[in-house]
Amino acid sequence: MGRRMVKLGGEIYSRIIETLERMGGKALEQNLLEELKKKRDVELSLPELRHILMKLEIHDKVRVLSLDEERKVVELVKRRS
Repeated sequence: MGRRMVKLGGEIYSRIIETLERMGGKALEQNLLEELKKKRDVELSLPELRHILMKLEIHDKVRVLSLDEERKVVELVKRRS
């Protein structure tokens, strides 16, 4: 398999946060995945993205809401100053 993938370290987490910020702070999970795949060095599967989103949710960076069995909305958690 010749696909390149960003190391699943801190860089991918910040890429997801930055991409969500560019998308207005909220996106359908599938749209987020497509936007990330536009970057030549990021190749994620949906299960990989969901795993990363779960970790970001645990650390209170994003919230994932299910619209139905297939569609999920990912939104940045807003920080209170």
